[in-house]
Amino acid sequence: MNHDSKKVTIYDVAQKANVTIATVSRVINGKDNVALPTREKVIKAIEELNYYPSPIASGLSKNKSQEIGLLVPFFFGEFFLNLLSGVTGKLKEHDLILYNASSPEQKRELFAKIAGENKLDGLFVVSLPMLMEDEITMKNVKFPIILLDNKHQQYGSVSFDNVFGSYTAVEYLINLGHKRIGFITGAAEDPFHLTVAKDRIKGFKMAMAMAELPVDEKLVHINDWSRNGAKVIAKKMLSMKNPPSAIFAISDLQAVGVMEAAREMGLSIPKDLSVIGYDNMEFSDYLNLTTVSQPLDVCAQIGAEMLLRQINDETAKIQNIILQPALVERETCAPLS
Repeated sequence: MNHDSKKVTIYDVAQKANVTIATVSRVINGKDNVALPTREKVIKAIEELNYYPSPIASGLSKNKSQEIGLLVPFFFGEFFLNLLSGVTGKLKEHDLILYNASSPEQKRELFAKIAGENKLDGLFVVSLPMLMEDEITMKNVKFPIILLDNKHQQYGSVSFDNVFGSYTAVEYLINLGHKRIGFITGAAEDPFHLTVAKDRIKGFKMAMAMAELPVDEKLVHINDWSRNGAKVIAKKMLSMKNPPSAIFAISDLQAVGVMEAAREMGLSIPKDLSVIGYDNMEFSDYLNLTTVSQPLDVCAQIGAEMLLRQINDETAKIQNIILQPALVERETCAPLS
C-alpha cells in the first residue's frame, strides 16, 4: 500500500502540527481551551492532510454510539411525523434509527433485538405502552428509555392528558347549549393496549355527568379510526328520529367523515350540526374545523432534553410530565338555536 492510499489518522495531524493528540482532539470537538495560533496550525494540518474525524470513533471513545432509537407503532400519520420532526431537530448530534412495530409480535421482536444489540445511546418509545414483558426484556440495557405519548413510573415520559382534552371538547359543546351529543371513538381494545380511546371516552362521560346530562348509548359509537367508518356512523346517527345536534369525533380524520356525511344529507355546518375533532392536524385549519390541539412540539422538545440529560448523567431523576391539550375554536361549532 503506498502512502497516498494510507488512511490519515489523528496521529498524523498531531505530528504535522507538532502538537499532542489531545490538542487535536480539543480542536476537533470545538473546545475553547486551545490558543488561537495553535488552533489555526491544527486546522491547517487537517486541511492539508484531508483528514476527516470519524463520528463513530469519537463516539466510541466516550462509550457512545451516537445513535438514538425511535420505536413507533407505525410510520405513517401526521402525529408521528410531527413528533419525529421535533425530536430530530433537538438531536442533531445523533443518528436516529426508526423501528416500526406493526404488530405486538413485532414489537416484542424489536425490543429483543434492541436489547440484544445494546448499542444505542438512548431509545424513544412512542405511544406504545411498556408492558411487564417489555420491562423484563429491557431490564439490563445500558441506555435510558423515554416514553412519548405514554407514561410509566419506571421510565421518563412525556404524555398528554387525553381525559382532560376530551372533557374540554364536550364541555365546550355543552356550554353552547348542546345536550344530545354524538360521540365517535376509536376501538377501546386494541392489540397494543393503547389507552387513548378509553381515556377520551372517559373525558366525554365525565363532562356529561358534570352537566347532569344523560349519555344516550345510541349516540356512542366505536370506529376503526377511519374517515369512511365515521361517515357511515354519522349518517346513522343523523337519520335517527331524535338526532344529535353536535358530534364529537376523537380524531380529525373521523371528524372529516362526519362533515362529509352532513353535507351529503343536506345539513349545514354549524347551523344544523356542530362538529368537533381532535389532534389539530394541518388539514383541520384548512377546513376551519374546531378541534383539540396537543402540543407535539413541546412534547418532542421536553422528551429530547430528558433523554439527553439521562444519557449524560446516569443519576438524573426520572420525570413523568403530562401536557394538557387545548381547544382550538374555529367555525364548525355554533350555539344550539
